[in-house]
Amino acid sequence: MTGITSEQIKSDVEAIVRRIRPTLKGPIASTDRLREDLGLDSLHSMELLSSITEKYEVDVDVEQVQEITTVGDVVDFLAQVLAPTGSGR
Repeated sequence: MTGITSEQIKSDVEAIVRRIRPTLKGPIASTDRLREDLGLDSLHSMELLSSITEKYEVDVDVEQVQEITTVGDVVDFLAQVLAPTGSGR
């Protein structure tokens, strides 16, 4: 998948988070922490990871995402993984 913008990724991540946590109200900011601000527990986090890998057809190792704590971190990580030159290992 190429040519996707960070804004589109953020929009997609927000939609996934809202599907997982339908009671969330108001805007979701890039600085929002997944656990503390959005209330994602470990099950929600796994669901987010699963939805992202399915949506973008990427393989993501759980170890790769251990340090992701905010919505912005998710967007930055995906932008790097989806970058045309980011074929990774």
